[in-house]
Amino acid sequence: MKILAFKRTKTELFKIIAEIITGIVLVILFGFLTDKVLTEFFPKYKVYEPLINESVRSIIVVIIGFMVTSTIIKYIERKMESRKESYGVVAMLVRIAMYIVIIAIVLSIFQISVTGVLAGSTIGGVILGFAVQTVASNFLSGVFATSSRTIKYGDIIGINSWIWGNQTIGKVVDIKTFFSKVITKDKNFISIPNSALMGNSVLTEYKTGDEPYYIYPLSITTYADVPSDKIIDDVKKVLDDVDIYLNTKSGLTNVFLVLFKFHGIEELNKKMDEINLAFDNAYWKVRSASYVYGNQIFFDLKDKDGFYLYPLSVTLNSDVQAEKILSYVNKIKPDLNVYLSGKNGSTNVFSIMIKYKNIEEIPDLINKVNLFFDEAYTSEKV
Repeated sequence: MKILAFKRTKTELFKIIAEIITGIVLVILFGFLTDKVLTEFFPKYKVYEPLINESVRSIIVVIIGFMVTSTIIKYIERKMESRKESYGVVAMLVRIAMYIVIIAIVLSIFQISVTGVLAGSTIGGVILGFAVQTVASNFLSGVFATSSRTIKYGDIIGINSWIWGNQTIGKVVDIKTFFSKVITKDKNFISIPNSALMGNSVLTEYKTGDEPYYIYPLSITTYADVPSDKIIDDVKKVLDDVDIYLNTKSGLTNVFLVLFKFHGIEELNKKMDEINLAFDNAYWKVRSASYVYGNQIFFDLKDKDGFYLYPLSVTLNSDVQAEKILSYVNKIKPDLNVYLSGKNGSTNVFSIMIKYKNIEEIPDLINKVNLFFDEAYTSEKV
């Protein structure tokens, strides 16, 4: 491994030297070609030769300078692979140093004195001040962000800013001199100015201590026409690894806070989808049951064994005495809680408390009880 790393280092150094030599050769070659072409073919433009040479040399310096800077940054990134939190600061300082060198070389090519630029007129200073205000703000914000460890490479954060409104959730993949790059839960890369990131935003870090996972708070709203506890119970049967709280309740809606764990930004959308679907299914399941069985399924009546109790009414013709029906029921199914709740000239109305654990059981239980009473009626009529 050490030999491989040494070879890679030598390759990168040779690449930097080759890029610099290429730049020097291009400058010399272009100067020679410019002089030859202007002298032989365009002698009347000979007077512009210095300006052409200076412009092209500056372009070559800028291109080569950026290539060398990129190579150096990649080398630093590889060397600091195990210390990504410090990589942003070092990379930023290297870029600044290289940019200063590039600017100084370009100014020297045009024979412009750096001292003269700095000692320019008051108006020029004011214009320059306005021009560099944003650059300086982004630069200082980047230095502050990395040095204070407010944001670090690999952090998953939520960014709330009045500048763009909606919250942005993403993983920090790069902190540069003026911009920081984030990959969002939608797998898009966005570059955020450091000044906006640090000066006009509230950052939320979802990491909790040294745990290997993140916790995300998801807010879900449903209509309040069904009990919230029924929805929570039903969701927890499907998702046992989430914490659910009734956050806000009004006459029209219930707002739930769901805290769930995730390990990477790439699985966030999938988790949200699962939880939203679970709440949607739970709501409509309970809501549909209320349409079919009435709101009495929401009474939360329970017996000593923890079974829910559903009140069912069965109406039979009164040509069979109610006492005979009750005697038959208590003899065959003594555990069935039944009583005579209504009586008139032609019918007897019996009320039965059906025991159930899940709403899905109710249709089958209703069917069985009705058939049983039909059996009792037929048997006693004979």
